[in-house]
Amino acid sequence: MSNVSKRIATLKAQLSDGVTPAMATPLVPGSHTVNTAVVPQLVDFLIERGVKGLFVGGTTGEGTQLDSDQRRALHESAMTAAAGRVPVLLHVGAQRTDAAVELTRHAVALGPSAIVAMTPTFYGMSDAALGRYYRAIAAAAPDTPLFLYDIPQFAVNGIGPALLAALAGELPSLAGLKSSRVDVQIVRQLIDALPRDRILLAGNESAALGSLALGADGLISGLSTAIPEPFVAMTRAFAAGQIDEARAWQRCINRLLGLLAGARLGGIKAMLVQRGVPVGPPVPTLDATEEPLWPRAAEILGVGA
Repeated sequence: MSNVSKRIATLKAQLSDGVTPAMATPLVPGSHTVNTAVVPQLVDFLIERGVKGLFVGGTTGEGTQLDSDQRRALHESAMTAAAGRVPVLLHVGAQRTDAAVELTRHAVALGPSAIVAMTPTFYGMSDAALGRYYRAIAAAAPDTPLFLYDIPQFAVNGIGPALLAALAGELPSLAGLKSSRVDVQIVRQLIDALPRDRILLAGNESAALGSLALGADGLISGLSTAIPEPFVAMTRAFAAGQIDEARAWQRCINRLLGLLAGARLGGIKAMLVQRGVPVGPPVPTLDATEEPLWPRAAEILGVGA
């Protein structure tokens, strides 16, 4: 077994039956500057609540809104704060392939458990074009596990079953897929297309339990960066075969998702602030909120605010 295959196997064991939050990025208010001083507090907040890993700089992490120097600063601070306690997955996807390769080289030097690359956005791309993009990233990190990131409802481009199967057969470093598709039937096809020694992490929170039942290894969730507790409880219950309890937690999660209508990212960051983690608002122009969302969430969870 090659070194990268061993790393993928280890990572699969570490992330299975759990949630890896899509970590919010602390920002200096009114700016696109990472507040690196708050990153350790957020990392500790999540690890103390039982998450399996951390996904840094993705959609909830506003990575696509940050300049490359700020993405590098975020990656460095997150890796330092985690200090090997849980696997860290660093997002390196970019509009331009050369920018993604540059971020990949920097990320690899930090020693993450894996890198993750969203498809380029806006321009529709064929599977052949997406293949060229991912091959370039993999070539820059041949010994680091790589996750493809499938979120076509935002990115325009998605990872279909045929492309996933082809790249899994071609790239030894391909660890698997993070899929945030809302269509569970396509998620099922992606699970079927991926070799079982690889890893599928589902991102559709409202159907998270269904994705686990279909064969997803674990979850990546944006809401869980602010409220990890029900996701940790649901994945543990499912792994223990306590299906009724897992269903109850899924219903709880769906009620919590209802609090975010209209300002998902702003709501997630507001909840963190209200829980004592000063991550600040989203980047300028994105909707922020000062609504008391955490007390409402705490009521749903059945705990004191």
